[in-house]
Amino acid sequence: MQPIPFLIEFTEPELWFIGLVLVLEVFDIVTGWIQAAVNQTFSSTKMREGLWHKMVLILIVCLAIVLQGFTSHIGDTGWSMPLIYPVCAYIAVMEVASILENVKSAYPDIADSPLFKLFDNANKTQEDTK
Repeated sequence: MQPIPFLIEFTEPELWFIGLVLVLEVFDIVTGWIQAAVNQTFSSTKMREGLWHKMVLILIVCLAIVLQGFTSHIGDTGWSMPLIYPVCAYIAVMEVASILENVKSAYPDIADSPLFKLFDNANKTQEDTK
């Protein structure tokens, strides 16, 4: 199935990558609600701001789709790099990090687990290289 065949024909991995981003955004929203409930920090302002951020991220994916689609029809633009993969990869990494932050906030005991220690070591390594 091609959602917008007049503009772009997606490869199967592109469709899976776009789907991954959408699923991760839903996971982030749900884990955000859970951690807010656990910590009793519900804030309609914060939720509204978070939902606006999710909509902006979806618009960025749409922009990547449109740019990749149009450049495939324009001809030789000297630019043939697919945009969907890097945009979706970047957003997916952001969403996973946010989900893990929500889980850690809702369940602080997990911060001492081997899984979260891996993420802490990765963050320290990145901070050391700056």
